[in-house]
Amino acid sequence: NILAAVAMVSMFASCDKNGPEDKTDDEGEGKQTEEVKDIITIDGDFADWAALKNVASAERGEDYYYPGLLSMKAVADETSVYIYFEYELQEESDESLQVSAPFEIFVNSDGDVDTGGYSWIWSEIGYEYMLESEGGFLSGSSVVAMDDDMNLYQFTGPDGVDAWAEGGPYLSQLDVTSFLESAGSVKAGIATVELSFLRSVVNANKAGAMTLGIVAYNGAWGTTGVLPQGATVGEVGMLEITLP
Repeated sequence: NILAAVAMVSMFASCDKNGPEDKTDDEGEGKQTEEVKDIITIDGDFADWAALKNVASAERGEDYYYPGLLSMKAVADETSVYIYFEYELQEESDESLQVSAPFEIFVNSDGDVDTGGYSWIWSEIGYEYMLESEGGFLSGSSVVAMDDDMNLYQFTGPDGVDAWAEGGPYLSQLDVTSFLESAGSVKAGIATVELSFLRSVVNANKAGAMTLGIVAYNGAWGTTGVLPQGATVGEVGMLEITLP
C-alpha cells in the first residue's frame, strides 16, 4: 500500500509539471507560443488600427514643405510591415496631380543610417530598398490597389550616395511577386490607404528596428507629399518602427 501511494504521488507530480501552460506538440518541440501575425487586415476597414498599441506615427503638422500627405502610421508583426496613411487630394482641375501619380516607400531595413543610399528628402536615411508604384494609389478621385503595380528595388551603390548620382542609377529591380497588399477609400477629399508588405523581401527578418518614409508624386514626378517631414526639406529623419 505504501509503494502504491508513492507511485500515485509521483504520477500526480508529473502531471502538474506538464500542465496546460506547458504543452508540447506531437513532435516534442517544446512549449507552443502564439505567433504575432496578421495584426492588420488589408481590407479598407481601418478600425483595427485603433486597437493597436506601440504604433509609430507621423503627421504633417502646422509647418510643412509638402502638403499632400497628412498622417501615417506603421507597425510590424513577425511576417509583415503595415502602413496607414492619409492623403489630401490636390487640385481636382489638374488631372496630372491624381492620375497615374507615382508613390514610393523607402526602407532602411537594418536601422543603420550610415549604410545604404542617400536621399535629399530626409536628414537621415541609409535605405536598402525602395518600393515604387508608378501608377500610384489614385485614379482620379478613387483609390486603386497597388498590389500588382508595386515594384521592389534594392540600392546597389556606395554607402551615402544618391541613387541617381553620377555613375547611377544605383537601383536594381528585384523579381518579386505577391509581396504587397493595399486597400483604401476617398471621403471628403481625403484618401485613406492601408498596405502591407513582407519583411522577408526587404531582408528584415531579425528582431530590432527599421526606419521608413513615404513619398507621393504627381503625374509629372513633382513631389506632392512626404512623411515624416518638417518645415524644410531634409529637416527630419524617417519613421522608426520595432521589429518583433
